[in-house]
Amino acid sequence: MGRVRLWLVRHLPPAVSAGVCYGRTDLPLAVPLQAQAEMVNRIRQNVPEGLPVFSSPLRRCAELALALSDHVAHDPRLRELDFGAWEMQSWDDIGPAALDAWADDLAGFRPPAGETGYELQQRALEWLREASRLHTDMVVVTHAGVMRALQAHQQSLPGTDWLVLRYDYGQVVQLEFTTEQINMAPVQ
Repeated sequence: MGRVRLWLVRHLPPAVSAGVCYGRTDLPLAVPLQAQAEMVNRIRQNVPEGLPVFSSPLRRCAELALALSDHVAHDPRLRELDFGAWEMQSWDDIGPAALDAWADDLAGFRPPAGETGYELQQRALEWLREASRLHTDMVVVTHAGVMRALQAHQQSLPGTDWLVLRYDYGQVVQLEFTTEQINMAPVQ
């Protein structure tokens, strides 16, 4: 029974107004990475050196990943949830009824023209299955949605419970998977 360890790193704050829904939108960092040296050093202290580094191709992740390693594999399967018509809309404009429906089932709800959390989880697990054939330990710079989907799979959480998983900008979460866990069908 093989084991795979991931150090998941959430990107730093993006340049977007508070109260705006963003997912796949490619936003730069709110503060240039060079001005966040203390945070980058803290992240470096929480991830092992010399491991393969994977990253979402979105700038807010890619910049941080390149600060952690000169060799980064960017993979579109590590992008944030596609919020579809909600992208770059204020939460107020989306409205409480739609937000309540989403919060009631973070994994199963589909924003208009967007993707469900389960679809995000499927692509993240596809990446994990592929990457784990070559590596047992990896650093992954990604988004809260991808982190949530992978941790929910690791903990066998149903979609209605995903909202309990929250991550701060720059937070590092270490997850360990068995080969069997990686290959299991997700809880629906």
